[in-house]
Amino acid sequence: MLLIEHYVAPSSIHGLGVYAATFVPKGTKLWEFHPVIDRVIPAGDLVGLPRHIIERIEAHSEYLPEFSASRMSADGDYYLNHSDDPNLEDIGGEMFARRDIQADEELQCDYRQTVVVAFDPDTGLRHQQFNPNSAS
Repeated sequence: MLLIEHYVAPSSIHGLGVYAATFVPKGTKLWEFHPVIDRVIPAGDLVGLPRHIIERIEAHSEYLPEFSASRMSADGDYYLNHSDDPNLEDIGGEMFARRDIQADEELQCDYRQTVVVAFDPDTGLRHQQFNPNSAS
């Protein structure tokens, strides 16, 4: 769950992005897990779902390989885009501002820290092969 005021708008990075609505000082905690907003989806629950739904989950959720599950948010976090020099940092399952973030600045994370199956920033391809039909 994003802990700051934010909005979703077109992104110069990709499609839609999430933007800070107000100034965010460096070190501010911006995201933490909340079970009302963030859903954990075990890979096995995807078995039998239409491919377009699985692709949406792969593109808009964080994959947690240690749990064989994805975590998807129902707020602007759904639209976080990748940057090689992001303004957010994932520390112990929470996200913090790596530097001051200006109002109307797009929030970005590093998909090498926050695994998004549909995109590997090192190759531009899928981060890893993911087959829910083989998940336990």
